[in-house]
Amino acid sequence: MIGMELSAMVLLFADRYAYIYRSQADPFGFFMTRISNFLVFSMIIAVLFSVNQYIKDICIHDVGLNKVPKLLYVNDELSLVGELLIIISQFTGLYYTFDETNHYVRSPGFVISYCVPILIAAIQLMVVSRLYHRLRKKIIIPLLIFTILPIAASIIQYFVYGISIINISLAGMVVIIYICVLIDMNETLDRAHKLEMEILHEEKMSMKRMFDQTATAFVAAIEKKDPFLQGHASRVANIARRIGSLSGKNEEECEKIYYAALLHDIGMVGLPDSLIGKTDDLTEEEYEIVKKKPLMSWEILSSITEYPYLSQSARYSYERFDGKGYPEGLSGDLIPEISRIISVANSYDAMVTKKRFRGPLPMQIVREELFNESGGQFDPQFAGIMIQIIDSDSKEILDGTETAIQKEIECRKYRDQFTIGVPILNNICKVRFKCKAWEQETGPAIPSIILFESFDRHVHGNAKSIEAYNYSEYGELWFDGHIISTGARNTEVKVTENTFVYSRTHKEDNVVYDDKEDKALVKKEDHEHYFEIVMGRYEDHIKLQLLSAKKTVDAVIALPNKSKSAFLALTGENCRIYDIETEQTEKAVQKGEIPRIAEEISYIERLTSDIPNVQVDRDRTASTEAIEIKDWTQLKFHSMTLPSASLVWDCPYIVIFSSDDRKVKGMGYHEYALIKLNGENENSNEYAENKFTMKKTEAFTSWEDWKRLNKDGVEYEVVFLRKGNRIILNSENLGIFIENTTRVQDGAKKIYAAITGNQVAITDIRIQ
Repeated sequence: MIGMELSAMVLLFADRYAYIYRSQADPFGFFMTRISNFLVFSMIIAVLFSVNQYIKDICIHDVGLNKVPKLLYVNDELSLVGELLIIISQFTGLYYTFDETNHYVRSPGFVISYCVPILIAAIQLMVVSRLYHRLRKKIIIPLLIFTILPIAASIIQYFVYGISIINISLAGMVVIIYICVLIDMNETLDRAHKLEMEILHEEKMSMKRMFDQTATAFVAAIEKKDPFLQGHASRVANIARRIGSLSGKNEEECEKIYYAALLHDIGMVGLPDSLIGKTDDLTEEEYEIVKKKPLMSWEILSSITEYPYLSQSARYSYERFDGKGYPEGLSGDLIPEISRIISVANSYDAMVTKKRFRGPLPMQIVREELFNESGGQFDPQFAGIMIQIIDSDSKEILDGTETAIQKEIECRKYRDQFTIGVPILNNICKVRFKCKAWEQETGPAIPSIILFESFDRHVHGNAKSIEAYNYSEYGELWFDGHIISTGARNTEVKVTENTFVYSRTHKEDNVVYDDKEDKALVKKEDHEHYFEIVMGRYEDHIKLQLLSAKKTVDAVIALPNKSKSAFLALTGENCRIYDIETEQTEKAVQKGEIPRIAEEISYIERLTSDIPNVQVDRDRTASTEAIEIKDWTQLKFHSMTLPSASLVWDCPYIVIFSSDDRKVKGMGYHEYALIKLNGENENSNEYAENKFTMKKTEAFTSWEDWKRLNKDGVEYEVVFLRKGNRIILNSENLGIFIENTTRVQDGAKKIYAAITGNQVAITDIRIQ
């Protein structure tokens, strides 16, 4: 490449000087014209020779030929012959001569000077053409043009005297080749760099996989000492990484959080086997030993000097945000951030997994514990993120609708097996199943249902789980109409003989038909094994229809109040209940379709002030009239949580919104903020930006006191300030200070507030 460029440069300079000094008859002009012309002819051969060497190089290094084509060696010899002829011409005038005015004159042998360059170019063209499909376009195209151009230029130059077409074209093509080669070299280097980076990345990923597998295997080996701990570290690591991601950490930071969480409890290997996984009923001496676990983790992980954050995070993962943890009693931001994340993830997994002394805690209790300990045991930021994860992932669990019913259960003794509870909602639901006797000689198959309320949709029988899962039972009902009422306020049962829906028309002796569909449903001899339950709810009343081959049982049950959830579970005695399926219809139970058998319970028959009182029996099922927010609006009201309330977020909420008809969820509804007066928020950024702050003042004692005072009844006060599209909400009640700034982005002119909540009675509402 250097030879091409230098030859082309000398060629252009020589061509220029040949024109400058022609017709100058002085001695200097005499020598300059002859030297310049000699260099012009000589450099043309030199350029072709340099290109020939470049083609040799790419044949070996780019194309991968074992040896250089012989024709290119022929070109080397032709180049030498061409240079010799040019030297001979200087003494014999073979190519050209100069007249008495020092002007260039072609000789009869001038055509010979074209033969050698054309022949060299032609041979190069042959070689390059053979390599066309094996070379990159950025190399092959300029080479092809270069080999063709001298031939074309020579022909034109022969007939056009006085214009340096060959010289200019050769120099131009050399520049083009040089540029293309540089571009190709850069691309090649870039590809090589990318390949090298891919190799390095793959090596890094391989090392990471090996580290991950080694760490996971080591932790799993330790966890095998206690079956209740298996998988704990991996779950904590995944939860911690998710918390880190939602808090704005990048991928590398999340990886650090993951591995720190995975290994944070590795000091467990130093604990006596009797203490591994034991956290209940520890003696004082045992507790002191357990408290050394984070220090043992720190000592083990300190040997991994490449990643010092592993040992540091493990050492402080049992510190508390309020400074009451161990081993050093650090508090707040003095605790490493990763350790604060691990603390939340570790506690969450400990609560939701089964232990030797208890089952997994209900998600409602887990959520409340995280909220209650925000700022106590846990960093408020990361506890809040964990609560967001629970609300997102466990919405159906919190609502009691998450799990499908089992397909089969086997009941030998009465109530020894239950299905998971099916929610009884306003929309009508149907449950169908088959039932056969387990052992014919011991008696008939007797299926029945249990009506109950529970956080986890399961029937519970021991005192601890009844308390933990807020379990209460309304009653038991059999398909013959027999009923046992426990927690229901009232029940009414009506039994009708032989009205099962499947036996209305018999068009064949052994088949039961459906009139509407006009198709066979089931063989007649199997008909007695089919059962169906139709259920629905309106406010605090449930209606059930139990269908069997012999009887139809219609039952109405009055629940303790409108706030109570209701689930239906199948059980039985001496039977196998199978092929269980549920069908949730879109038909809703309307007012009046269920006869009222117990009076309505109301907690709002109190003083009414500026707007009507409202009772919110379940999460946001009702709200007050809209209150327009002006430059300064003060809202005072009395709130009492209902007797069935048990959670800290059973309290009043403030919703900020706009709508065309001034109603929550009304026409053109846009919700800007939802503030729970226990200090939570569910603000949406769809129509507004919100900045939320919650602090506990000196007046705050405990969340248990908070719940007790709310049940007794509390006077709440909320103040709104409006400046254009910005609304500031301030509230300080029972030691909870809240400030929320809402910046409305949809241009709404009139913005409203309304009071809603969960299991609360809102009365005596005053607006100033």
